[in-house]
Amino acid sequence: MKKFLFGMIGMGFLALLIGCGPTAPVVKVDPGTVAGGTAAIEPQATAEPATSGGELPIGRMDSGHYYMGNLDAPVIIEEFSDFQCPYCAQFISNAFPSIKQQAVESGQALLVFYDFPLNSIHPQAHAAAVAARCAGEQSPMFFWAMHDKLFATQQQWGNDQANEQFKSYAADMNLDVEAFATCLENVDIAAAVDADVAMGSQRGISGTPTFFLNEQPLVGSVPADAFLQAVNKVAAGESIATAPPTAEINEEDIPPFAMPEPAQLQPSTVASLGDADAPITIVEFSDYQCPFCSRHFAETMPALMVQMVQAGRVRYEFKDFPLDNIHPEARSAAEAARCAGDQDAYWEMHDQLFSSQTQWGGQGANAAVVFAQLAGGIGLDVATFEECLASGRHAEAVQADVDEGFALGISGTPAFYIDGNFVSGAQPYDLFELVVNAIETNTLEDLYRQAYDRQVEAYRQQVAQQQAAAPQAPQGPTAPIEVPTDNWPSIGDPSAPITIIEYTDFQCPFCGRYFAETFPLIEQNYVDKGLVRYVFKDFPLSIHPQAPKAAEAARCAHEQGQFLAMHNMLFSTQGAWSGRNDAVTLFSGYAADLGLDTAQFDTCLNSGQYAAAVQADLQEGSAIGITGTPSFVVNGQLVVGALPYATFDQALQQMLSE
Repeated sequence: MKKFLFGMIGMGFLALLIGCGPTAPVVKVDPGTVAGGTAAIEPQATAEPATSGGELPIGRMDSGHYYMGNLDAPVIIEEFSDFQCPYCAQFISNAFPSIKQQAVESGQALLVFYDFPLNSIHPQAHAAAVAARCAGEQSPMFFWAMHDKLFATQQQWGNDQANEQFKSYAADMNLDVEAFATCLENVDIAAAVDADVAMGSQRGISGTPTFFLNEQPLVGSVPADAFLQAVNKVAAGESIATAPPTAEINEEDIPPFAMPEPAQLQPSTVASLGDADAPITIVEFSDYQCPFCSRHFAETMPALMVQMVQAGRVRYEFKDFPLDNIHPEARSAAEAARCAGDQDAYWEMHDQLFSSQTQWGGQGANAAVVFAQLAGGIGLDVATFEECLASGRHAEAVQADVDEGFALGISGTPAFYIDGNFVSGAQPYDLFELVVNAIETNTLEDLYRQAYDRQVEAYRQQVAQQQAAAPQAPQGPTAPIEVPTDNWPSIGDPSAPITIIEYTDFQCPFCGRYFAETFPLIEQNYVDKGLVRYVFKDFPLSIHPQAPKAAEAARCAHEQGQFLAMHNMLFSTQGAWSGRNDAVTLFSGYAADLGLDTAQFDTCLNSGQYAAAVQADLQEGSAIGITGTPSFVVNGQLVVGALPYATFDQALQQMLSE
């Protein structure tokens, strides 16, 4: 049984094709590429400098990235950050002032800022990145002022109405608020943020903050002293990380390329757009309250309509997938659109719902009042509309779409199927054109081959990362790593002298190997004897699309006291569910096999109840320097890789003897 499976359909192969052109270059700072040095930056009289004393050179490069520091500095710090990330804010608050003073202002380092919003867990981060760039459009000084303000006020803008909060900050800074507000809607600025994310992903970034010091990676909210030590080492020409050895790949673990079967979908129960006989069908699963769905509606849908639907190339179908746990009004909005459809105005209401998302989102039962106003605005019989909405007559149809989406393995919105080929997320028009054109020209297999090649390369890189681990537990940092453990699934005596915290990925083949070969012996010889408390945390990698849902399944089983049983089941059957669209259905079957209350389990899993908690573990792991799985924190010391039992045994015996 091969341990490595690809699962291209489940992850959406376009996620691998975003960077299918030339690899984005690593930024090399050349004074000739800089839009303005110190002399080119004239602060406006009404502005407060973003840097202390007004002496620090700041500016913007031709690439659009903002910098601070001496352009001739021997060390270039490239920072990839997320304005809504708590670890990034922690770094800016605790570590950055010293780093700025001792490395940047001293002329030793140049800092260049890149955006890496984690959209799946920080829904306002992308908008914040745009806001900072829009402030920078009026002066690079204002970029850094907005940068500082956004990190200092995360709790103010981290929910709804973020742009309104950003406008108030702009007013406080005496910016041209009208120009700033117009800029917030600039699709080119938003695309520039997305380009940073694509480039960061190509460079292996999965969490924030992440830094490159003269292209050497440094991951997480690193304390100032450790960061400055790394700067000094790089300035001296030394390495801050051990280079991985040449990976030895077991070629038998890599299955041959095979075209996946397109998903088979039920016909949409609402009116479709375009020619019913169009050769290609795009099906969108969407949530009317989802900001990323709104972005698709505003930025991509207009081009799709003109260049595909109206051109007769595509029929466009819409299905409902309200994410009830985070968008409580989305389901009623879906029913409102269908009630409008009873009066032949489905798409008119569809457009109105997305255009007025901020008016009804978060209004609870009062959202129905807004829906009725929208119905009147498009000329519907409002009394008939209100009667329909109150009756719930379309609730069953909405739920049918939701059930189909869950059966397909959808976990977020928007999600698309282009003739059955899965595309995940609010992607730009060019990606839709890429796939549709490939279907039209019979070159779709070439795209899948590109996706296959990229996953093979990702697999090879992961093997190299695992093999880079020393044959013994590596030296940890001078200060023990502290992470919370009280409310996480665990086994063993809580007062045991040793605590092992494992960060794992249920779809990772190396985690599977560790589970099969090492974990049973640790459990038998240390956990069962009261010597080790073993804590489980999640670190699903982006190359394993079913891993987040598997982690949620284990947590849902934990509700019924069966975490370890589900943990063992998932690893034991890894080859059965990896890469499958219906993995959620298999997880439900495992719950039944374990004797769980399947109704409770399914409700928990399908609601995404633990999705945020899984992502929080991922963020936490990234912040302490974890980049691959399995990784462990053993009594505060970081240990990386699927190490053999003998290595753990030696290290644990030494700890017990101290």
